[in-house]
Amino acid sequence: MPEDRSEPVWPGQPPAGPEPTAGGARVPARAAWWGLAGAAVGLVLATLLQGIGLAATGQRSVTPSNTALLTVLGEVGLWAAMLGTAVFVSRRYGSRSLQRDFGLGIRPADIGWGALAMVGGFVASSVVVAAFAHTRFAGSNSQIVTGQKGHELGLVVVGLVVAVGAPFFEELFFRGFLRTAFEARLGGHGAVWAQAGFFALAHLGEAGGWGNVSVVSALFLLGVVLGYTAKLTGRLGAGMVAHGMFNLVAVVTTVL
Repeated sequence: MPEDRSEPVWPGQPPAGPEPTAGGARVPARAAWWGLAGAAVGLVLATLLQGIGLAATGQRSVTPSNTALLTVLGEVGLWAAMLGTAVFVSRRYGSRSLQRDFGLGIRPADIGWGALAMVGGFVASSVVVAAFAHTRFAGSNSQIVTGQKGHELGLVVVGLVVAVGAPFFEELFFRGFLRTAFEARLGGHGAVWAQAGFFALAHLGEAGGWGNVSVVSALFLLGVVLGYTAKLTGRLGAGMVAHGMFNLVAVVTTVL
């Protein structure tokens, strides 16, 4: 009787298959509805954690001294919901592997692809900013950074939040989970543009009044670039690099 040389499959281990890609047929379109639940949970968690932060500092409102702390707490609430949504959808509809279902992974080549995507995103968003310059629609979402001028530790903390944390969790949620779910109904190109719209709307309110028009429009184009980056590379790594570099450049140029 020939010897069985096949690899054992442990309980809970995803079955052997092709190289993980950012988007597959395993996750159905209806899974996208869980994104709304995840967003709602994230807002609740962010509000609760920020309330705890205010209580811990003995302050009743946002001040330059507690902005960094409240930013971290709020983002942790949102990130927990984003990660939880992706994990839940992967376990309910997919292979239980974030790599296989959503392309979570990075390779050395993604650094180069990420740099290229960052340039594309920067050019696209700059066109929007220039188009709305000197109009009532011009705005900025850099207040989170400018509020830390003179507070070195706070600036470092905020810089890490926007350049490391946000790119990881937002890429997993929008370019991984949401784009994959949309792809089952809208196809590859339609999914890229759809997730970019929700990515942009998620930042609505970060600029005051009509200024949201330019901010949301610029982030929509950035989301398109990052969406195609995930689609073309088959992984989220390059988009995470691009997103992180884009945010880091924004922080540096705001501070200088």
